[in-house]
Amino acid sequence: MIYSPDPLRQQVEKQSNGQRTIIYSPKGQPNYVFIVPRFNLETIDKNLGSGIHPAFIVNNKAIDAFFYSCYSASLRDGELVSQPNQIPACNLDLLQFQSLAKKSGQGCHISTNAQWCALTALINQNNYIVQGNTDYGRNYLNIDESRSRIDGLAIGSSEGTPTTRTETQWKSWHHNHQLTGISDLVGNLWEWQTGVRLHAGEIQVIPNNDAAILSGDSILDWCAIDMNTGKYITINSPNSAKYDSPIAKLDGNAGSPVISQNILNFNGDPTDSSYPAGLLDSPFRLVATANQEHIPSLLKVLGLAPYQNKQVDDQIYLRNYGERALMRGGAWYSQASAGIDALCLSHTAKHRSMTVGARTAWLYSSYFKLQRC
Repeated sequence: MIYSPDPLRQQVEKQSNGQRTIIYSPKGQPNYVFIVPRFNLETIDKNLGSGIHPAFIVNNKAIDAFFYSCYSASLRDGELVSQPNQIPACNLDLLQFQSLAKKSGQGCHISTNAQWCALTALINQNNYIVQGNTDYGRNYLNIDESRSRIDGLAIGSSEGTPTTRTETQWKSWHHNHQLTGISDLVGNLWEWQTGVRLHAGEIQVIPNNDAAILSGDSILDWCAIDMNTGKYITINSPNSAKYDSPIAKLDGNAGSPVISQNILNFNGDPTDSSYPAGLLDSPFRLVATANQEHIPSLLKVLGLAPYQNKQVDDQIYLRNYGERALMRGGAWYSQASAGIDALCLSHTAKHRSMTVGARTAWLYSSYFKLQRC
């Protein structure tokens, strides 16, 4: 990391009242980042429990804040950077993005699910509905909000590649409805998240925000969540939280996932990580338990179960068989299904697509504290 007072950092910090700053990569490339300070769960919603949000706990130690990229990652000179007016990187699998992040600076990593959900908590606290490129270059809910597409085709056309460049003039396309916020969390490209996966329907997580420092390569990195206590437990436990299917269906959409200790209905062979027709696809707000069982608050904190009665159609899309990695936010085709709560646990970590990108973040510690200008 290169930290030194410079005109760009001074300008960015002044314009954002200190909420944004610049982090330089090893090759001296600027990254526009938003500073997310630590907060407690009870300050957001009583349904989340109490104590420090897990995004601010790393290796069992509390951190003051983390830096989150203001823009989707673009690839420049072999580094992932967060810069305005760039074409976001895509068509890379999760492991490739993680490898590039390691080369992009000390403390740099692909966004963790815990970090995304910290932002979601702040968004929900303020009752914001975050928008973006959700309809082929425009906002599905307000088609007057649009941005030129990288393919040069007409906005709204279903042909070509409707991805838009990073940065936008629309306040609602930012997490805090300010132009100095974090843009394009919703729509444009799905974004890989680390620290959560499905294994034969079992929800497996890397505790707290340790996914920022662990690759997830070791089985020892992963835990399940106890449906009775809400605590981290060993994976493949009989009482762990899982996504069950409401019906036995192997040839299409079986409806809304059911959170349960037991899987009565797989939508495919539990060992199959390919992409057969069986899946679960519904608004996230409809996710529930069987027989009104208690949902552990940790699942709500991690954005894997709803905690608010939000009348939006943010999508949950998953396969409760095989091993599945996590993406969030939706893409340019998602329309009403895109949203800050939208999540996809349908593909493996080796999936590559023109509709999937990523975003970087940096840990905040005494080493990384900014030398203010």
